Amino acid sequence: MEFFLSSMAVLLIAALIVFLVVPRLGATVLVGLSVVLLIGCLYSHYTLFSSEYRYSTWQERLKWMAPTLMYTALGIAVVMFLGSLYSGKSVMESLPITNLAAGPTNSVTEAINNTAKVANTVVNNVVNTVNNSLGNSTTPKNNRANTITNLGGLLNTPKPNNRRNIY
Repeated sequence: MEFFLSSMAVLLIAALIVFLVVPRLGATVLVGLSVVLLIGCLYSHYTLFSSEYRYSTWQERLKWMAPTLMYTALGIAVVMFLGSLYSGKSVMESLPITNLAAGPTNSVTEAINNTAKVANTVVNNVVNTVNNSLGNSTTPKNNRANTITNLGGLLNTPKPNNRRNIY
């Protein structure tokens, strides 16, 4: 019972400090106080458990095996990569085909394709309007008009006629 009452008193005092004192302190004071408490707790923990830390030497043997383990894992990864590189199959061919990519019978795929077509049309209309306001994009005299061309085509899979040198 004496442990219960003393712990309840500590809990009540801590709650009063948290709700009445801490909100009135500034951020700088709170950061400084938390750093001081962290350092104090680390010091107390280390002095309390210093004998366990001193006698815990079984990890020292593990650090000598770390380079060997890393080089072995790296070597296995390189051999696996080279094996997949020279096997004649691409990585994408070995992946399973999902139902989403099966064809236009899937309603989710149809909805995505219809949304992409609508967005493509809207973007192309906006680009054409901007190009027409800048000037006729077919005339080589106006170089500003060629700055915004075929942005709607970028929403689709790149085709040879949609690729531009933008570098």
